[in-house]
Amino acid sequence: MDLAKGFRRSGPVELVCWMIGACSLLGLSSSTCFGQRTEIRDAGGGRKIELVYDAAGQVVETRTVDISGRLQERVEHQYSPGFLVPQETTTSYWPDGKAMRSVARVHYDENANFTSEVIGLFDEAGTQTGGTELTHDPFTGIYRCSKWDPSTHAYQASECPAAEEAAEAPKKPRKLTRDEAMKQLELARQAHREEQKKQRMQPKSPIKPPITTMVKEVGVILPAQLRPGERVSGSLVEDPKKYDGAQDLRVIRLKLPMESQGEAATLAGWAFEAPGEHSQRADGPATFTVPHTSELTLTLRQVGNPARSVSRTVALAKNSPPKKHLASRAFEAPALCLKGDLCSVRGPFAGDSAKTFAAFGSQPAPIVAETEDAAYIGVPDGLPTGPTYLLVTDDSQMAALLIDVAELRFSPARRELREGEALLVNAVLSGPEELADEQWQAGVFPPAVSAERARETVPGFEPPKGGKEGMILVVIRNATPEAVSLRGSKNQAFVFELTPDSFKNGEFKYHFVVEAAKPATFALQAAVLPFLAPVRGQHF
Repeated sequence: MDLAKGFRRSGPVELVCWMIGACSLLGLSSSTCFGQRTEIRDAGGGRKIELVYDAAGQVVETRTVDISGRLQERVEHQYSPGFLVPQETTTSYWPDGKAMRSVARVHYDENANFTSEVIGLFDEAGTQTGGTELTHDPFTGIYRCSKWDPSTHAYQASECPAAEEAAEAPKKPRKLTRDEAMKQLELARQAHREEQKKQRMQPKSPIKPPITTMVKEVGVILPAQLRPGERVSGSLVEDPKKYDGAQDLRVIRLKLPMESQGEAATLAGWAFEAPGEHSQRADGPATFTVPHTSELTLTLRQVGNPARSVSRTVALAKNSPPKKHLASRAFEAPALCLKGDLCSVRGPFAGDSAKTFAAFGSQPAPIVAETEDAAYIGVPDGLPTGPTYLLVTDDSQMAALLIDVAELRFSPARRELREGEALLVNAVLSGPEELADEQWQAGVFPPAVSAERARETVPGFEPPKGGKEGMILVVIRNATPEAVSLRGSKNQAFVFELTPDSFKNGEFKYHFVVEAAKPATFALQAAVLPFLAPVRGQHF
């Protein structure tokens, strides 16, 4: 916050005060002025504005005086060590220039998050006649308000007025009709077909010598639990790191020799093989039945060159849990799904993702993995935040699940810091502000996974019990503590427990400072874990 910016359109500096004698002429003490400088600017109408700078060149005080030299307003800035912005006190005066008319004190934390504003109103005799108090907890996003009560001579709790940016009360979308669901589904299928057509119509690189071969790491993404006798599906990806840390998935890495030209340069030029299964395209679903053995061998074989192959043997749990039998045939999904992440849907699936189709509204979504009771669906990055219908079909079944799409974003995007540099990073969680009241009911979905993941991140964490108000756990962690530090964090992490009140003014926002003692590139890890009751699908 640089208050001097607000005066740069004024006339030229008329006086620069360097000496104590000049300070006394302006009514400033020697302790205020010594080692500092004061600029006086013309504010029009005979008024003057005095800007007092400290030895570091920071504005510590601005004073507005009238044509007679009477003080009209004083703004003081207090710079605390390690704080990014100063604390601010603004005092206005009655016409005599001595009696205070009002005092407003605004405070920020060390990461420049607003924490409070206290305003006091006074009569000419100095008696407080009114005022307001606004406090803000940056870790919950909750604002609380109070008003001055002259009868008790204290601030009393009151309802906060709606902020300009406050979101309107979210309205739950009406249920889809079958015709509406079918129309959205057909649009999504059409978009999916066009996408596949473009991928397969891409011109193939001609195979011309010299052809070089490079080893590339690819991943087979499978469900975390492989139960003997169960039909499951997975997928092959060229970016396995994207799925590291997903507790309900297993990432199996293979070193694949990819040629510089031709089909073998991509997964389209390879086939996936599993025991007892036909060869399958490596750029499509990888489906097989989990054997009743202690291990499973997976193979990738080059199309047209069967002698070139790569295999990986995976150990299977000796005491794998038995195949589940769903008590209900209904489909269930989390109330909140994060863009770029996975949205797990529980329901009566076949375990063959080639027979399953999913879409968020009319936008198709990939089935990353599937078992006979769950599908793990990728949430496209291009989705808008807010409520939408997740459409899921499996054979002749179709369900529409009303979920909320959320996004956690950081700005600025740059991650390189110079020695001694401090960068202010803005974190914004959008989407939950559009959750309807009934969607805030407490719950854990998928069962156990969310709670276990939360306890790994926040030891001792206990999710809210069913029947109570739900919450969203957000954790932002420094992934490169050897390179930078997060100012004001605990063990290099920020933990937020957000409730409906956290989103009364719209998106949840938090600022934090990243500090580098030496030139460094840093990375952040984030998790958004909603502890909300699952939504049940509308079945067609």
